[in-house]
Parts: sequence; C-alpha cells; structure tokens
Amino acid sequence: MIINSYISTSKLILKKRKLNHMETFFIEPSEYNPKVHFDPQKKVFEISGTSRPEDVVTFYEPILMKVDKFVSELLEENSVNELRSFSFKLVFNLDYINSASSKYILQIIDTFKRIYKQGIEVNVDWYYDDEDDQILEDGQDLSEVIQIPFNFIQR
Repeated sequence: MIINSYISTSKLILKKRKLNHMETFFIEPSEYNPKVHFDPQKKVFEISGTSRPEDVVTFYEPILMKVDKFVSELLEENSVNELRSFSFKLVFNLDYINSASSKYILQIIDTFKRIYKQGIEVNVDWYYDDEDDQILEDGQDLSEVIQIPFNFIQR
C-alpha cells in the first residue's frame, strides 16, 4: 500500500515536471509589435501593447507554434484529472490591434480552447480603455466566436 502510494505520487510529480520543461519566452515590444510573454510554469500567456506587425505571419507563427506545442504536450502527458487542478490565465492588454493580428490572437485562444474543452480553467482577461470602444468590441467579437468567457477589465 505504501509502495503503491509512493509510485502514484512519483508519477504525478514526474508529470508535473513535464509541464515545466517548456521554457518561458518573451518578445520585447516595439513600435509595431506587442510584448509577448508566455510562462508555462506559471501558466500565464500575455500579449500587450500595439499589435500591427509589418509581417504578421513572421511575428505570430512562431508564437502560435510554441503555444500549440505546449498545449499538445500538456494534453498528451497528463490525464484530465491531473489537469483539472491547473488554471491558465490569458492576458490581452492591447492599445491597438489590426485585423491580421486579430486572426492570430483568435488562433492562440482557440489553441487554449482545447484544454478548456477538457474542463480545465482558462481565464481570459481582456483589458480596454473606456474611451476606446474598438478594443472592447474586438474582445467581445473574439469571445463570441471562440465561445470562451472573457473577463472585460476597464483600465
């Protein structure tokens, strides 16, 4: 009994370590590109600033690939019961977003929807300015399309 308990606990620890093997990545903001920070250990993904990259594909594809790899490995390496103790936070604190960036942000959220559909908590915080209806409307549109509840937070 004690041995079985130890083995079960060891497997859980090993699986939780697997979650931590993906490194944090960070992209510095620029005049056209947002700050991107993804910390898999803390289960936080954040995009903030202005998003209107000159080459949206070159900017967002590597981010989308990292998020997809993370979510795929997470689902492969952990049981749904183990994952239910996790809580993921997606933060979008954008001043401006062009339509091409919007499509990639939708894809990123859709990737996290794969774990949301497994009953795992995914919190989406969408920040907006009271004077800027467009950012709020963009978030509402994304929430409606993706069918994950967003927390709309006035800055």
